Formats: sequence, C-alpha cells, structure tokens
Amino acid sequence: MASRATGVNAVGLGGMLFLLLRLLAVAHYDWQVAFSLSDSINFDDVIGVVVGTFLGAGTLTGVLLALVLPLAVARHVRHLRDGDWKPHQAVFMAVLAGVFAAALITLRAWPTLLVVLGSSTAVFTVMWRHGPLRPYLYKVYAHMGVVGWLAFLALGGLTDTVWVPEERIGLRGGGSVTGYVMNVQSPYTKILTADGRDIRVLMSEDVVSRADAGPS
Repeated sequence: MASRATGVNAVGLGGMLFLLLRLLAVAHYDWQVAFSLSDSINFDDVIGVVVGTFLGAGTLTGVLLALVLPLAVARHVRHLRDGDWKPHQAVFMAVLAGVFAAALITLRAWPTLLVVLGSSTAVFTVMWRHGPLRPYLYKVYAHMGVVGWLAFLALGGLTDTVWVPEERIGLRGGGSVTGYVMNVQSPYTKILTADGRDIRVLMSEDVVSRADAGPS
C-alpha cells in the first residue's frame, strides 16, 4: 500500500511539473504570460496537454523516442537472454516503435532515423562488449523509469509548441487574430497570440469565425 501511494504521489508530482513546464515553455518563459494562462488549465487537463504536446512537437518527440527506444529494446533483449520475458515490456516497445514510425513517415523527420540508428549501435555495442561502460548501462536499465520521466519533462520544457491547434480567429468588423484559443468561458474567449505570445481576452460575441491556421 505504501509503495502504491508513493507511486501515485510521484505521478501526481510529475504531472504538476509537466504542466508548469508547459505553461512556461509556451509563454516563452515569460512569468506574467504563464501566470495569465494558469487559470486556463487544471490537473484534469494533464492527459489532453500531454497528448497535444506529444503530437504537436513532432520533431522533438521523434528525437526523444529515438534516444529512449534503443535503451528499452536493449533492456528487453537482456531480459530475454536472462530468461526473464516480460510481455508488458514487449507491448510497450511495440507501441513506442509504432509511434516513432508514424512520426518518421508523416513528418519526414529523417534525421531522427540517423539518431535511432546511432543510439542503437552505441547501446548494443556497449551491452555486448565487456567494457568499462557496461555497468553504467545496466544502471540506466535499472532506472528506466527515471529516464522516461526525464524525457517526459524535457518534452514539456524544451518545446514551445502549444497543445491546441493554431487558429485564425475572425473578428467582428473584419479583423483577425492568429493564435491559440486557450479558454472559452462566456462571455470571454482567451487567446494566446502566435506572434509575441501575448494574452488577448476577447468578447466571445466578437468572434465570428475560427479556422485552422496550420500548413495546408
């Protein structure tokens, strides 16, 4: 029971840190802008923020997967050699590999392929040779959870990609704003502008259209 409570607390703390990093990163580490955004999300939004960040920051996500995936595969291979097959690890790696392949093909982020090939070569070379680096690699295997959390937090803090799509918001009178709709709460609509990352609060009745501003 104590270990389960500790795990729940760790997940909760990790989620809060991720949200904090996301707020600061999308605000370009402007404290006042991040503070203005803080009432737009809450802890219940963590899953949506994580998924939106994971899919939105495609290149960085691909690089992080290219670094973590070889470690996970090498650890699984070691377990197989030791006769300790763990089905959940195989499923986890299959999912990661599928996500990585989707990012690679869709975004054509071919440099990440070089990253995954280079990191795989380095990891398996260290694992199969009886060199001075192998004990350190085994220590990394023993702390893969920490490695995963570090990658997770790096994704939160290193990309300014917002977890909602960029939109072109048409206004009454013919003007428009390009940015991210962070909150719609009658009678106001809160927008984080794409250029400058400033906060604009509009009357919802003045918003006459919303269209995806991403690449066509």
